[in-house]
Amino acid sequence: MTRGGIICSTLLKIDRRDIPKAASVLAQAFAKEDPLYQHILPDEKTRLHVMNIFFHRYIEMLYPYCDLLTISDNFEAVALVFHSEREAGTLRSKVKYMKQIVCAIIRSLPICRFIGIHGFVRGISILLSMSSSWLSMLGDKEYMHLDMLVVQEQYRGQGYVSKVIQPLLFECRSRNIFCTLETQTLSNLPIYEHYQFRTVKVISLPNSSLEQYCMVYTPAGS
Repeated sequence: MTRGGIICSTLLKIDRRDIPKAASVLAQAFAKEDPLYQHILPDEKTRLHVMNIFFHRYIEMLYPYCDLLTISDNFEAVALVFHSEREAGTLRSKVKYMKQIVCAIIRSLPICRFIGIHGFVRGISILLSMSSSWLSMLGDKEYMHLDMLVVQEQYRGQGYVSKVIQPLLFECRSRNIFCTLETQTLSNLPIYEHYQFRTVKVISLPNSSLEQYCMVYTPAGS
């Protein structure tokens, strides 16, 4: 891993070769606690296996556009942060991005061993319903999107969420750009509201009780 990058010296940018380790940390946390993935993958026996594969390929797909971050080599916390300026918005870049999505889906096909083709298609469909497409409401404004953030269970209550979020918000203030995120976990709202995120949209998943809370941090003066 290399220290810092464009964020700050208190965070480590995770190298591509360490994506499987980061994916494992994310999968373990989301498999236990995230209502969206519990809805997509109701079978607890296969959920973790599927999520390890999915997060591995998902992070690989987004890696050119994101910072994959942690606190130390222990991976106490892991965050995936998308930077809008890294996706140029040109036709060529959009075609390239679509190719990466197709490749990620193909590389995720081993998931079918656990949930079948029907389960695979159903999962992709649900994820598309609860995607980050709401970010289009920002127009051409620059933003950082906190795609995923987890703290390993044994390190919780020790300030690791702040150690990740505060540097991100500091950069947003210094660059006068938005920070965005979404969560399907209602109990997460007070945590993010503590850091001045505000809910700007709620998306309901059809045929379920799930809701996605879309949140934005706006620097003063924006």
